[in-house]
Amino acid sequence: MKKAVVTAGIVLVLGVLWYIRPLSGQTPPNNTYSASAAPTAPPGTRVAILNLTYVIKNYLKYQHFQEEMKAIVEPYTKKHNELQQQLEELRKQAANLPRQGQSDQGAELERKARDIQRQMDDNKTEANLQLGKRSDAEMKTIYMDIYQATQGYAASHGYNLVLHYNDALTKEDFLSAPNIARKLQTPALMPLIMAPNLDISEDIVKLLNASMGSPNGTPQGTQPPAGGQR
Repeated sequence: MKKAVVTAGIVLVLGVLWYIRPLSGQTPPNNTYSASAAPTAPPGTRVAILNLTYVIKNYLKYQHFQEEMKAIVEPYTKKHNELQQQLEELRKQAANLPRQGQSDQGAELERKARDIQRQMDDNKTEANLQLGKRSDAEMKTIYMDIYQATQGYAASHGYNLVLHYNDALTKEDFLSAPNIARKLQTPALMPLIMAPNLDISEDIVKLLNASMGSPNGTPQGTQPPAGGQR
């Protein structure tokens, strides 16, 4: 049984609510507002971006979690393989039965096969239940670690706004058809071209891993590809 541990789908939504107070008096002619009424960004606003996929996959706590998940799923995988082998053996026996006669033996093999299939389904359900509970709790913890680390980093480095995005970590994946198709279908804003110093992903990974006692906090995974990432 193959169990893909999805980390997939952590989305950080930064909402900006503009409350425009009505101007005193009547609306200017032609239903337009004066230039002074338009909201303006604070002077010196600093913006940074963060590749959430890169940060998560290079965070040592996530890597340890992946190993833990493998250990959890191992006994279920072993049981699945054993049941699968038994099922294949029953199919071979059924294939060797004469086309006519021995209907009782064929019915017995079919009954055993159904019982094994039921055990496989129960085993899969139990594995998904255990993995789901553990994954939900851990991913919430990892997300909050990243959120708090980014919040502290932004405050200490003078960033007014940090936007996140998700992108491939290797050049091959970055230029793959599925990744390009995903970007075309993504409704959110995604960086296409950006200055390298805007991306603080690597700095956040170092900060997170340093908090876990990792030597110098260096990311252990691959670097984001050039052309949009540092």
